[in-house]
Amino acid sequence: MGKKFLKYFTFICLVFSLAFIILSGNNKISITTSNINSVKSLQAVHIVNKYNSIKEIEKQKEIPLYQSFNEAMAMASSNPVAFIGKLTAYGPDCLGCSGNSACPPRQNFKNGNIYFDDQVYGKVRVVAADRSIPCGSIVKISGISIYSEPILAIVMDRGGAVTGNHMDLLFTSQSNLEGFTTSNNIKFELIRYGW
Repeated sequence: MGKKFLKYFTFICLVFSLAFIILSGNNKISITTSNINSVKSLQAVHIVNKYNSIKEIEKQKEIPLYQSFNEAMAMASSNPVAFIGKLTAYGPDCLGCSGNSACPPRQNFKNGNIYFDDQVYGKVRVVAADRSIPCGSIVKISGISIYSEPILAIVMDRGGAVTGNHMDLLFTSQSNLEGFTTSNNIKFELIRYGW
């Protein structure tokens, strides 16, 4: 009788514990994987989080499009905003360029790495932007002629001529801009304001 009661009691405790965890409303997903040597990894958690972040961007309602860059920046710190502007291209070896990002962590781009691995948005392109847009801001850029889909980019650099609604997309070198030409009427959606 004692062993049966102990098994029944243990089962009831487990059921109540699981019910409590489920009903507590914890939105964080924690998935761990194990290899045959029982070494745990949180890689699956990062993959799930990045996938969910991108899906959240896609599910967001239409971001308000501002006609004036200054109006957009006045609202950007509290809400996602969109504006139309000009997109140019540069390489880390351009005239006057140091090859390192102006924003921390001062990533070196001379090695051909034109991406930044963001903890939330994953692997994103790098852009130089006006100083009113803080480092670490995430921008969805639509309407680039050489890409069929919008791209996500992170503000990691500055430039003397990059002001207002003008952004500069980083390529591997100044001599290899992949056929890109200066584009006007590009839609910039500022979906994260700074880090």
